[in-house]
Amino acid sequence: MSEDDHHAGLELSDIVDDTDQFLEHDFHPTEVTESEQSIIQDSEILNSEDTIVLEKKPQNANKVEIVRSTKLPMARIKNIMKMDPDVNIVNAEAVFLVTKATEMFLETIAKETFTYTTQHKRKTITKKDLDVVINKVDCLCFLEGAMDF
Repeated sequence: MSEDDHHAGLELSDIVDDTDQFLEHDFHPTEVTESEQSIIQDSEILNSEDTIVLEKKPQNANKVEIVRSTKLPMARIKNIMKMDPDVNIVNAEAVFLVTKATEMFLETIAKETFTYTTQHKRKTITKKDLDVVINKVDCLCFLEGAMDF
């Protein structure tokens, strides 16, 4: 059977008429409901670069995978936490919180030391500057004597 025999019963007008009928159907765009609008806004928030914690649901599993952004290596913090002989198992959320708290602590002490150094019109932070900041700032007074090595 050749191609001409196969298409012998079809005319171009039959195909065009069917297409016109399909296009002529009344198409009414639906309005976006409030719940759909909130879903769209939530997806825009999750796709923004400012997001730190993202939740993803894998297709094959029911567990929620959480992607975290930290500057310090969480595996190393976990190893340090496990160095304590009283600690055997460390929860992933606990490791994340300790890592974030450590980052915030280091950021605070670095900013305080930088401020002290710039007030004295110097560009290099020294151990002496850190000692002075530890003694002057109330929230860092628990570190007194920690730099004596």
